[in-house]
Amino acid sequence: MAGVDPSIFADKFAAWQHSQEQPWNRLRYLLVEANLQRLIGDRASLRVLDVGGGDGRDALSLAKQGHSVLILDYVSEMLAAAARRAAEAGVQDRIDVQLADVGAGDLPVVPDSYDLVLCHNVLQYLRDPAPLLHASAAALRPGGWLSLLVPNPASEALRQALQQHDLRAARASLDATTHRTILFDAEVHLVELPALWDRLAAAGLVPVDYYGVRCVNDYLHDDERKFSEEGFVQLLALELAMGQRSPYRDIARLWQIIARKPLNCCG
Repeated sequence: MAGVDPSIFADKFAAWQHSQEQPWNRLRYLLVEANLQRLIGDRASLRVLDVGGGDGRDALSLAKQGHSVLILDYVSEMLAAAARRAAEAGVQDRIDVQLADVGAGDLPVVPDSYDLVLCHNVLQYLRDPAPLLHASAAALRPGGWLSLLVPNPASEALRQALQQHDLRAARASLDATTHRTILFDAEVHLVELPALWDRLAAAGLVPVDYYGVRCVNDYLHDDERKFSEEGFVQLLALELAMGQRSPYRDIARLWQIIARKPLNCCG
Protein backbone atom coordinates (compact mmCIF):
# COMPACT_ATOMS: atom_id res chain seq x y z
CA MET A 1 0.00 0.00 0.00
CA ALA A 2 1.51 3.27 -1.09
CA GLY A 3 3.32 4.90 1.80
CA VAL A 4 2.45 2.13 4.30
CA ASP A 5 4.96 -0.59 5.14
CA PRO A 6 3.25 -4.01 4.71
CA SER A 7 5.24 -5.34 7.67
CA ILE A 8 3.01 -3.20 9.93
CA PHE A 9 0.17 -5.57 9.11
CA ALA A 10 2.18 -8.77 8.58
CA ASP A 11 3.90 -8.50 11.98
CA LYS A 12 0.56 -8.13 13.78
CA PHE A 13 -1.28 -10.72 11.70
CA ALA A 14 -1.67 -13.27 14.51
CA ALA A 15 -3.01 -10.56 16.82
CA TRP A 16 -5.36 -9.42 14.07
CA GLN A 17 -6.78 -12.92 13.60
CA HIS A 18 -7.39 -13.15 17.35
CA SER A 19 -9.02 -9.72 17.30
CA GLN A 20 -11.46 -10.82 14.59
CA GLU A 21 -13.10 -13.21 17.02
CA GLN A 22 -13.65 -10.55 19.70
CA PRO A 23 -17.17 -9.09 20.07
CA TRP A 24 -16.37 -5.71 18.48
CA ASN A 25 -14.96 -7.27 15.31
CA ARG A 26 -17.62 -9.98 15.17
CA LEU A 27 -20.12 -7.11 15.19
CA ARG A 28 -18.23 -5.27 12.46
CA TYR A 29 -18.39 -8.25 10.09
CA LEU A 30 -21.99 -9.18 10.86
CA LEU A 31 -23.22 -5.61 10.46
CA VAL A 32 -21.33 -5.05 7.21
CA GLU A 33 -22.64 -8.36 5.88
CA ALA A 34 -26.23 -7.38 6.75
CA ASN A 35 -25.84 -4.02 5.01
CA LEU A 36 -24.43 -5.69 1.89
CA GLN A 37 -27.34 -8.13 1.90
CA ARG A 38 -29.77 -5.22 1.88
CA LEU A 39 -27.92 -3.85 -1.13
CA ILE A 40 -27.62 -6.95 -3.31
CA GLY A 41 -30.78 -8.74 -2.19
CA ASP A 42 -31.40 -11.93 -4.13
CA ARG A 43 -29.10 -11.05 -7.04
CA ALA A 44 -27.17 -14.13 -8.07
CA SER A 45 -23.60 -14.74 -9.23
CA LEU A 46 -22.23 -11.23 -8.84
CA ARG A 47 -18.62 -10.44 -9.64
CA VAL A 48 -17.06 -8.86 -6.56
CA LEU A 49 -13.70 -7.13 -6.15
CA ASP A 50 -12.45 -6.91 -2.56
CA VAL A 51 -9.76 -4.22 -2.51
CA GLY A 52 -7.48 -4.60 0.49
CA GLY A 53 -9.53 -7.64 1.47
CA GLY A 54 -6.81 -9.10 3.70
CA ASP A 55 -7.57 -12.58 4.95
CA GLY A 56 -10.96 -12.77 3.25
CA ARG A 57 -13.42 -12.40 6.11
CA ASP A 58 -15.79 -10.18 4.07
CA ALA A 59 -15.28 -12.20 0.89
CA LEU A 60 -16.16 -15.50 2.52
CA SER A 61 -19.80 -14.69 3.25
CA LEU A 62 -20.30 -13.44 -0.32
CA ALA A 63 -18.70 -16.55 -1.82
CA LYS A 64 -20.96 -18.74 0.33
CA GLN A 65 -23.92 -16.97 -1.30
CA GLY A 66 -22.65 -17.97 -4.74
CA HIS A 67 -20.82 -14.79 -5.76
CA SER A 68 -17.29 -14.85 -7.18
CA VAL A 69 -14.74 -12.68 -5.38
CA LEU A 70 -11.25 -11.49 -6.28
CA ILE A 71 -9.29 -10.34 -3.21
CA LEU A 72 -6.49 -7.86 -3.84
CA ASP A 73 -4.05 -7.04 -1.07
CA TYR A 74 -0.39 -6.16 -0.63
CA VAL A 75 0.24 -8.38 2.40
CA SER A 76 1.05 -11.88 1.17
CA GLU A 77 0.48 -13.48 4.59
CA MET A 78 -3.10 -12.26 4.62
CA LEU A 79 -3.77 -13.48 1.09
CA ALA A 80 -2.42 -16.92 1.98
CA ALA A 81 -4.79 -17.02 4.96
CA ALA A 82 -7.68 -15.97 2.69
CA ALA A 83 -6.93 -18.85 0.32
CA ARG A 84 -6.81 -21.30 3.25
CA ARG A 85 -10.07 -19.93 4.64
CA ALA A 86 -11.77 -20.35 1.25
CA ALA A 87 -10.54 -23.94 0.94
CA GLU A 88 -11.70 -24.83 4.45
CA ALA A 89 -15.17 -23.43 3.65
CA GLY A 90 -15.32 -25.28 0.33
CA VAL A 91 -15.59 -22.09 -1.76
CA GLN A 92 -12.08 -22.03 -3.21
CA ASP A 93 -13.61 -22.07 -6.71
CA ARG A 94 -15.32 -18.74 -5.99
CA ILE A 95 -12.47 -16.86 -4.26
CA ASP A 96 -9.25 -15.82 -6.01
CA VAL A 97 -6.42 -13.87 -4.40
CA GLN A 98 -3.80 -11.63 -5.99
CA LEU A 99 -0.96 -9.51 -4.64
CA ALA A 100 -1.32 -5.85 -5.65
CA ASP A 101 -0.30 -2.40 -4.44
CA VAL A 102 -3.87 -1.30 -3.87
CA GLY A 103 -2.93 1.94 -2.11
CA ALA A 104 -1.30 3.22 -5.27
CA GLY A 105 -4.45 2.46 -7.22
CA ASP A 106 -2.67 -0.38 -9.02
CA LEU A 107 -5.61 -2.72 -9.53
CA PRO A 108 -4.80 -5.46 -12.09
CA VAL A 109 -8.38 -5.90 -13.27
CA VAL A 110 -10.39 -5.35 -16.44
CA PRO A 111 -12.28 -2.02 -16.35
CA ASP A 112 -16.09 -2.01 -16.14
CA SER A 113 -16.21 -5.67 -15.10
CA TYR A 114 -17.35 -5.83 -11.45
CA ASP A 115 -20.84 -5.56 -9.98
CA LEU A 116 -19.59 -4.72 -6.49
CA VAL A 117 -16.31 -3.37 -5.14
CA LEU A 118 -15.50 -3.56 -1.45
CA CYS A 119 -12.99 -1.13 0.03
CA HIS A 120 -13.18 -1.80 3.76
CA ASN A 121 -10.78 -0.28 6.30
CA VAL A 122 -8.26 0.74 3.64
CA LEU A 123 -8.81 4.38 2.72
CA GLN A 124 -7.87 5.78 6.13
CA TYR A 125 -4.29 4.48 5.81
CA LEU A 126 -3.67 6.50 2.64
CA ARG A 127 -2.48 10.10 2.52
CA ASP A 128 -3.97 10.40 -0.95
CA PRO A 129 -6.94 8.07 -1.50
CA ALA A 130 -7.82 9.52 -4.92
CA PRO A 131 -5.91 6.94 -7.02
CA LEU A 132 -7.59 4.05 -5.23
CA LEU A 133 -11.06 5.58 -5.47
CA HIS A 134 -10.61 6.28 -9.20
CA ALA A 135 -9.29 2.77 -9.81
CA SER A 136 -12.19 1.24 -7.84
CA ALA A 137 -14.68 3.27 -9.86
CA ALA A 138 -13.00 2.21 -13.11
CA ALA A 139 -13.31 -1.46 -12.10
CA LEU A 140 -17.08 -1.15 -11.66
CA ARG A 141 -19.47 -1.77 -14.50
CA PRO A 142 -21.99 1.08 -15.06
CA GLY A 143 -24.62 0.71 -12.37
CA GLY A 144 -22.24 -1.18 -10.09
CA TRP A 145 -21.85 -0.50 -6.36
CA LEU A 146 -18.98 0.52 -4.10
CA SER A 147 -19.03 -0.33 -0.39
CA LEU A 148 -16.60 1.85 1.54
CA LEU A 149 -15.82 1.30 5.24
CA VAL A 150 -14.03 4.13 7.06
CA PRO A 151 -13.70 5.41 10.65
CA ASN A 152 -15.98 8.17 11.89
CA PRO A 153 -13.86 11.14 13.08
CA ALA A 154 -16.20 11.79 16.02
CA SER A 155 -15.89 8.29 17.42
CA GLU A 156 -12.40 8.56 18.92
CA ALA A 157 -13.32 11.41 21.27
CA LEU A 158 -16.52 9.61 22.28
CA ARG A 159 -14.62 6.36 22.90
CA GLN A 160 -12.03 8.07 25.06
CA ALA A 161 -14.64 9.95 27.08
CA LEU A 162 -17.28 7.25 27.53
CA GLN A 163 -15.36 3.98 27.38
CA GLN A 164 -11.91 5.03 28.61
CA HIS A 165 -13.11 7.86 30.90
CA ASP A 166 -10.17 9.97 29.69
CA LEU A 167 -11.69 13.43 29.34
CA ARG A 168 -8.39 15.18 28.64
CA ALA A 169 -7.63 12.87 25.70
CA ALA A 170 -11.20 13.22 24.45
CA ARG A 171 -10.87 17.01 24.42
CA ALA A 172 -7.62 16.77 22.48
CA SER A 173 -9.27 14.47 19.93
CA LEU A 174 -12.06 16.87 19.01
CA ASP A 175 -10.10 18.61 16.26
CA ALA A 176 -7.77 15.76 15.34
CA THR A 177 -7.50 14.78 11.69
CA THR A 178 -5.53 11.60 12.46
CA HIS A 179 -5.20 9.07 15.23
CA ARG A 180 -3.17 5.91 15.79
CA THR A 181 -4.75 2.50 15.67
CA ILE A 182 -4.52 0.40 18.82
CA LEU A 183 -3.68 -2.93 17.19
CA PHE A 184 -1.40 -1.92 14.32
CA ASP A 185 -0.02 1.28 15.87
CA ALA A 186 -0.41 2.99 12.50
CA GLU A 187 -1.61 6.48 11.68
CA VAL A 188 -5.05 6.71 10.09
CA HIS A 189 -6.59 9.75 8.46
CA LEU A 190 -10.03 10.95 9.56
CA VAL A 191 -12.41 12.48 7.04
CA GLU A 192 -15.90 13.88 7.59
CA LEU A 193 -18.86 12.77 5.48
CA PRO A 194 -19.13 15.88 3.25
CA ALA A 195 -15.48 15.53 2.23
CA LEU A 196 -16.00 11.81 1.59
CA TRP A 197 -18.99 12.63 -0.64
CA ASP A 198 -16.75 15.04 -2.57
CA ARG A 199 -14.03 12.44 -3.00
CA LEU A 200 -16.50 9.88 -4.28
CA ALA A 201 -17.98 12.39 -6.70
CA ALA A 202 -14.50 13.30 -7.97
CA ALA A 203 -13.99 9.60 -8.74
CA GLY A 204 -17.18 9.55 -10.80
CA LEU A 205 -19.33 7.83 -8.18
CA VAL A 206 -22.68 8.88 -6.73
CA PRO A 207 -23.02 8.54 -2.93
CA VAL A 208 -26.28 6.75 -2.15
CA ASP A 209 -26.47 6.13 1.61
CA TYR A 210 -24.44 5.27 4.68
CA TYR A 211 -24.78 3.01 7.69
CA GLY A 212 -23.35 3.23 11.17
CA VAL A 213 -21.25 0.22 12.15
CA ARG A 214 -20.97 -0.19 15.93
CA CYS A 215 -23.08 2.77 17.03
CA VAL A 216 -22.81 2.03 20.75
CA ASN A 217 -20.53 -0.97 21.21
CA ASP A 218 -17.29 1.01 21.43
CA TYR A 219 -18.68 3.30 24.11
CA LEU A 220 -19.95 0.59 26.48
CA HIS A 221 -17.73 0.06 29.50
CA ASP A 222 -19.24 -3.31 30.48
CA ASP A 223 -16.97 -5.70 28.58
CA GLU A 224 -18.34 -8.68 30.52
CA ARG A 225 -21.77 -8.09 29.04
CA LYS A 226 -20.35 -7.70 25.52
CA PHE A 227 -18.48 -10.99 25.87
CA SER A 228 -21.53 -12.90 27.10
CA GLU A 229 -23.60 -14.67 24.44
CA GLU A 230 -26.86 -13.15 25.64
CA GLY A 231 -25.37 -9.67 25.75
CA PHE A 232 -23.89 -10.05 22.27
CA VAL A 233 -27.22 -11.15 20.77
CA GLN A 234 -28.98 -8.15 22.31
CA LEU A 235 -26.21 -5.80 21.20
CA LEU A 236 -26.33 -7.10 17.63
CA ALA A 237 -30.09 -6.53 17.44
CA LEU A 238 -29.68 -2.98 18.76
CA GLU A 239 -26.81 -2.21 16.40
CA LEU A 240 -28.75 -3.50 13.38
CA ALA A 241 -31.63 -1.15 14.24
CA MET A 242 -29.47 1.87 15.03
CA GLY A 243 -27.15 1.60 12.05
CA GLN A 244 -29.82 2.70 9.59
CA ARG A 245 -30.96 5.74 11.54
CA SER A 246 -29.68 9.19 12.38
CA PRO A 247 -28.58 10.43 14.83
CA TYR A 248 -27.36 7.00 15.99
CA ARG A 249 -25.39 6.19 12.85
CA ASP A 250 -23.72 9.58 13.09
CA ILE A 251 -21.84 8.57 16.25
CA ALA A 252 -20.86 5.07 15.07
CA ARG A 253 -17.27 3.92 15.26
CA LEU A 254 -17.30 3.21 11.52
CA TRP A 255 -19.31 4.32 8.52
CA GLN A 256 -20.22 1.98 5.70
CA ILE A 257 -20.84 4.22 2.71
CA ILE A 258 -22.61 2.97 -0.41
CA ALA A 259 -21.94 4.68 -3.74
CA ARG A 260 -22.90 3.79 -7.30
CA LYS A 261 -21.34 4.19 -10.71
CA PRO A 262 -23.85 5.96 -12.97
CA LEU A 263 -25.40 3.91 -15.76
CA ASN A 264 -24.49 6.62 -18.29
CA CYS A 265 -20.94 7.10 -17.02
CA CYS A 266 -19.40 6.03 -20.30
CA GLY A 267 -21.57 8.23 -22.46
